[in-house]
Amino acid sequence: MSRIEITPYSTITDQSYDEDTVVSIDAASFAGVPFQGGRITFTFIGCLFRKVFIENIEEIDFEEISIQFVACFVEDLQVESILSKNISLHFFSSILAGRISSPNLESTSINNCVGRSVFFLDQNSVDISYTEENVFPKYWRKLLRGINTDFSTALKEKHSYFIYDTKNVSFKTNESDEVKRGLYRISYAQYDPYKIGYGLNREEKALFDINLLIQCSKSIEEQNTLISGSYLNSLSLSGTIEGPLLIENTRINSWYISNFLPKGEVSLYNIYPIDDKVDSKIGIHKSDLDGVWFDNVDFDKYKRISLYRSKVAKATFTSCNFPDNYSSFERFMPIENVHYPERKSENHHKDQYEIFLQIKRSLESTGNYYEAQNLQSIAHDALSKIDSISLGDSLILKVNSVSNKHGLSIGRPFWWFIGVSILLYILYLLSLGRVFNSNYVDYKLIGYYFSFIDLTHRNDFLVSKEEFTSWSLAIDYISKVIFGFIIYQFIASFRKYGKK
Repeated sequence: MSRIEITPYSTITDQSYDEDTVVSIDAASFAGVPFQGGRITFTFIGCLFRKVFIENIEEIDFEEISIQFVACFVEDLQVESILSKNISLHFFSSILAGRISSPNLESTSINNCVGRSVFFLDQNSVDISYTEENVFPKYWRKLLRGINTDFSTALKEKHSYFIYDTKNVSFKTNESDEVKRGLYRISYAQYDPYKIGYGLNREEKALFDINLLIQCSKSIEEQNTLISGSYLNSLSLSGTIEGPLLIENTRINSWYISNFLPKGEVSLYNIYPIDDKVDSKIGIHKSDLDGVWFDNVDFDKYKRISLYRSKVAKATFTSCNFPDNYSSFERFMPIENVHYPERKSENHHKDQYEIFLQIKRSLESTGNYYEAQNLQSIAHDALSKIDSISLGDSLILKVNSVSNKHGLSIGRPFWWFIGVSILLYILYLLSLGRVFNSNYVDYKLIGYYFSFIDLTHRNDFLVSKEEFTSWSLAIDYISKVIFGFIIYQFIASFRKYGKK
């Protein structure tokens, strides 16, 4: 095992460490060294590590100690024994994997890095970013040649960040104006190695397989979490979040919220999947989301959504896209594990009904009666599938669904009225022998159709009472009942915006 004694304000470049390596930070190295504000204390550039340990076993009387890795390949990073609280780690344009678990570490920042897995435990501050303004192609080309791989392969490598009990978490991605305008749609390998400042385009960012897990198992004061402008294959949240949590302008294929109890402000803004073709999903498991603000979240684009034993009735939903029919709302499932949709409980439809009512109450609390009524309609469809409800109630629900979509559709009763009234009028004329016979065509019968659909019309509006048959009388009375029901359904749906 090789050992590197840190020398303040020095740089190691283009070294390869094939055996286990220890970067030791001790007080003796800083004896008599004046602090230089604004400078990195120690830097590795273009180095390859098989396994590297960073350790510090004594307090160091120095204002700030920072260790930087630039364009390095670190197969396995281990940071556990950090005693001094003025040490920070910084990684730029590197390929990483490993574990950082030291509560005394002041901060860890990672910028434009890829890799397999990086784990953070008990950190004070973690800052992960993917930025356009400081991409250095010449560094990347050299690094990729050094590990005998290409950028496309490195880009698609699964990269998981597990962040536990951290006070400040920042995960951000920005885009240059050129990329936003779509001017640079070329692969990374085509960049001029001597030019800097060109970032990845959106298609390339979508190739990232980044998985972010944030978990809090203990109370942390003045906690703050920000996720902004990112592309995540998955996002997992669990535990008790004390401070504000903001997720904004982020594409997430799958997000999982488990045993989540936020005590501070939680806002989720402008979230939708990276790719509509993937099996995107949302799993919410035993969580209390009352007080969480969902703003511009596109639920309609997710293939499967599980709400299992969770509270959302007092959450706030604004400008969110929901499915508009029950068959699409079938994606909302009260299943314990969102990965196994076939494992439904015996009370599946009843639990589903309760989910829809919770979301409906939340929408009503913000005055969004349009979406709330849609959820009410969806809830009624789910209610009709519950085995325990009576046959009469089930029949009422199904008839209301077909006739006017539980009071939401004006078109349905209108077209039902047109279709049913024409059919009944033809049957009425057949019972009187006035159509489909050898007699001439009486065009006046078209005008009498409007008298037929008048609920107050007299029985002899067309023929005298002597010409009545039992069939014509029966059809006439039955028609009045049916017309009255359809007209009522039309009026009920026409007044949907007057309901509360």
